[in-house]
Amino acid sequence: MSLIQLDTILNEVKQILPEGLQPKHRRTDSNGSTTSSRSNPLRDDRLVRSNTQKARSQLLESHLAKLFKQKMEIFTKVEHTQESVITTIIKLFLKSLQEFVRLQTFNRSGFQQIQLDIHFLKTTLKDIAEDEAAVDFLLDEVIVAAAERCLDPIPLEPAILDRLTQAKLAKNSDQSSTS
Repeated sequence: MSLIQLDTILNEVKQILPEGLQPKHRRTDSNGSTTSSRSNPLRDDRLVRSNTQKARSQLLESHLAKLFKQKMEIFTKVEHTQESVITTIIKLFLKSLQEFVRLQTFNRSGFQQIQLDIHFLKTTLKDIAEDEAAVDFLLDEVIVAAAERCLDPIPLEPAILDRLTQAKLAKNSDQSSTS
């Protein structure tokens, strides 16, 4: 599902269903990143080895954290409001994406593309979805599934993810303002 398709679905749901009565409470988190990018090409080989070990360590940590995490209710009762229907559609889409990723095999660039796509979705879906915690959980599960199915899961640095996402959002806003 593309963002254009999601936008079409949002418009259709808004025409059919009423808005919810309660305003939703949003949590805020900073998108700032303190990680710097590499600047010395001589250290690349050493960094690749350390990044591989770091990625494996992060994967192990996420598995351990998942064991001790409380079970999250993903699919709850759907109310007859715009927010509830839209959130349920987003959850179904993300669960389907997770299952699709779980059945694939990725190389490093494929894993990094999934990571970038999920980072972009986090920024765009946080304003749309009513159940932000479940959506964040499902987005994280897609990345975990991709890391498990990757031959060489070296994640992109957060600063790079932020920069690429902001560039895409700026490009999208420029295109929508000229149309």
